[in-house]
Amino acid sequence: MKSEAIATGTISPADRTAIIELLSRYYAAIDDNRLDRAAVEAVFAPDGKLINPAGVEFAGWDKILDRETTNFAQFRSTHHVTGDHIVELDGEHARMRANMIAMHLWTAEGSDPYSLQNHFISGGVFHALAARTSAGWRLSELSLNITWRDGAGPPLLIDFAAMA
Repeated sequence: MKSEAIATGTISPADRTAIIELLSRYYAAIDDNRLDRAAVEAVFAPDGKLINPAGVEFAGWDKILDRETTNFAQFRSTHHVTGDHIVELDGEHARMRANMIAMHLWTAEGSDPYSLQNHFISGGVFHALAARTSAGWRLSELSLNITWRDGAGPPLLIDFAAMA
């Protein structure tokens, strides 16, 4: 795939859209409860890394899929919205920053029976690295920094480090 960049550091609209859509397609698969191996392969490079908010890395398609399947099983529903995407091109690689707001609705088993709420909302910032491959753009790394959270938590707080 040949770059449509006009000058060094300038990104074409097609490349910018393709890179942003990696994040959009990934979280659409999660929100639509259709995250599977094909969805992970369509977004991440084979050795791609997902870094959770505690800094724990999950490398490779299988580990990413296992982690996310386990993580999102505790929710009845999720809704992720990203925006303010900043994409910077560096040859055949790119960096992206995007803001995120997400709603998570706990399963009945994961809810606190004494709480009037059964969901939480959080906001944060995604940082991603992407590489142009023979299959198109793929994420080589995706991390999330949570900056705020509001709503009901599970009976015990999530231990992101334990989810390694």
